[in-house]
Amino acid sequence: MAGAGAIRRTGPRFVVIMLVLLALSSPVWADDGGQCNRRVATGDDVQLALDGLPDNGSHQTVCLDAGTFHLQDMVTLERSNVTLRGVGAEKTILQMAAGTSSPVLVLGDARHQQPGHLIKQVTVEGLGIRGGGHSDSEFRPDRPYLSNSGLIVRRGERVTLRNLDLNDCRSACLLTEYHSRDVLMENNHVSGAQWDGISLNRAGPTRIIGNTIENNTAAGITVEFMEAGEVVNNLIANNGSHGLYLADAEHNRFERNVIRANAGAGVFLTCSVRDRDPVLCWDNSFSQDNTFVDNRFEHNRFGFQVAVDKAANCLGFPSPPNVSRGDTFVGNPNHEPVWEQYGHCLAYDGSITLENVSQTESAVR
Repeated sequence: MAGAGAIRRTGPRFVVIMLVLLALSSPVWADDGGQCNRRVATGDDVQLALDGLPDNGSHQTVCLDAGTFHLQDMVTLERSNVTLRGVGAEKTILQMAAGTSSPVLVLGDARHQQPGHLIKQVTVEGLGIRGGGHSDSEFRPDRPYLSNSGLIVRRGERVTLRNLDLNDCRSACLLTEYHSRDVLMENNHVSGAQWDGISLNRAGPTRIIGNTIENNTAAGITVEFMEAGEVVNNLIANNGSHGLYLADAEHNRFERNVIRANAGAGVFLTCSVRDRDPVLCWDNSFSQDNTFVDNRFEHNRFGFQVAVDKAANCLGFPSPPNVSRGDTFVGNPNHEPVWEQYGHCLAYDGSITLENVSQTESAVR
């Protein structure tokens, strides 16, 4: 009888059961259709999990469980071909300790002021990211080149930031720098920054699509040079300065955004600033060749506002170097001073003003 039992346990049903058990115990697991190479629970060290990934060029996916990961220091990801995934922005949260002067998550080389290498093919999705809130400094004391932003991309290429909720950031909530390019920011909620919601510094092609960017102390989106970008289908509302601050932005398209109730302009077009007291521009750095299409401006202080000087202006163009095409303005006067001296910087092609629509009516729409 014992022999017969042994034979039955090695039959087809036993083999199938053993294969299932082996699959369940494997480090590769499925979550919302995504395959994961490593799973991290809330009691585990996120940095240790990232540092332990094999450096063999293969794409690795690290999945964070539901819960709050309490951080005393920033998490850094310095290698390419990685996906960092939570189970949802309200369920998986990276929480920096209150008052800590540090970014929360850095993608790229955080050890040197000038990043020593490029990172590629990195995705961060399905996470809540909470900064340490108020601290004495906007920059990390031991690495003063690092701002205390929620998430920083340093010299990244083909980076996707998707389905994130970022809040309570000491500086910007999302920052790209050092010529990061081909960055996609999609379906994120960005609010509560003590500076800008999204800040792009020396950015190559960047796509900002379907985000809500609201209630930040300074601008919703700030650009200090960006080219060939797309900003489409975003809500940019209730920010403390401008909706979009565009300095030295070239060849970009802004389409179907709702830009509402920002304290300054919906779009502030200007140059890269060389000196701030008094304000002086770098030569020929005024934003140009930007197209604004089918955006809706509602109850900002201004719709478009233009700031030029003798070093960076709109003279010498056969026609204004930026165009507003089919935009709608509700309670938004456009402000372009000294155009007689420095030229028109905007042309309006089919854009309309609806001065008589009330704020309540526009909110219903």
